[in-house]
Amino acid sequence: MDAVIETFGGLEVATVIVFCAALFAIWKLYRKAKKYIIEQYQREEEKDAKIQKCLDQIAMYPKWRQQSIDMQKKFTEDIKHLTDTQKENIRRMEEIEKANRKRKRNELRERLLQSYRYFTSKEKNPLLAWSEMESDSFWKIFKDYEDLDGDGYVHSEVQPAMNSLEVIPMHETERISELMQSRK
Repeated sequence: MDAVIETFGGLEVATVIVFCAALFAIWKLYRKAKKYIIEQYQREEEKDAKIQKCLDQIAMYPKWRQQSIDMQKKFTEDIKHLTDTQKENIRRMEEIEKANRKRKRNELRERLLQSYRYFTSKEKNPLLAWSEMESDSFWKIFKDYEDLDGDGYVHSEVQPAMNSLEVIPMHETERISELMQSRK
């Protein structure tokens, strides 16, 4: 203990207090500097992490671009397949429509020929006349037949013969009655 008194015996209390205050101030500065350095380090770490994240994403761009190209190629192929399928469906529908038009034209031709055979037959229609209603009905069917591109024999034989028949107006009831009674 004597050694301590000998070493520090000449110190005054004020010197010790100043010394302690200096140590305390150094300790406070150290803590502030440490806190600042740690915060600065953390900010740098966050900045580095963000930069690394950006670099990782940039490194993925070629892969993402290839995926985009692959998807675009697949979509293009799918659209082409749908377009081809649609064209095939349209072609089939046109064939069906053409067949239906042909079938309908044949049905109308048959009806026109039946009317032709009946109304131009001296045996079945001795007056070679028809009512205004029969004439109107026939010519509407004839128009439908023409709209379906009907031609040929119906125009060269049937049409002239049917035009030569006398048309009896519907208001002439006595003549209509006579016409109906004369037919078989």
